[in-house]
Amino acid sequence: MKGSLYPIFVKSAKGAYVTDVDEHQYLDLCLGDTGAMFGHSPRPMVDVVARQIRRGITMMLPTEDSIWVGEELARRFGLPYWQIAMTATDANRFSMRLAREVTNRKKILVFNGCYHGTVGEMLISLKNGIGVPREGNIGPPVNPAVTTSLL
Repeated sequence: MKGSLYPIFVKSAKGAYVTDVDEHQYLDLCLGDTGAMFGHSPRPMVDVVARQIRRGITMMLPTEDSIWVGEELARRFGLPYWQIAMTATDANRFSMRLAREVTNRKKILVFNGCYHGTVGEMLISLKNGIGVPREGNIGPPVNPAVTTSLL
């Protein structure tokens, strides 16, 4: 089945559905982020986010909630320290740094064409048997052939 010639521009999302700007409703099968885990705009999450926005956002300083969250993560998983990431790209970057520290290896392994974030050294493609910056990429901060291997 061939996809549409035009991208879907989403206007809203609720539960398992998205509605586009032309008022067409689609079952969301993209399986991305919180929509896949909880559905779009679950009422309890909407209420908690609205309550927090009234208290303040992007304060970039610890809050009482951060103490509770840290203690709860330690209790549930038995690990005393946590690195919190706000994006998948940050999580990947943190994981790479930690893996390099633990293994003392410089290179990482990525699957050809499978990464969609913005970590420069993961924006790599296999060409003639070697890793090269992905076509259309705006110059990576490092040459990925130096830091990354492909499968």
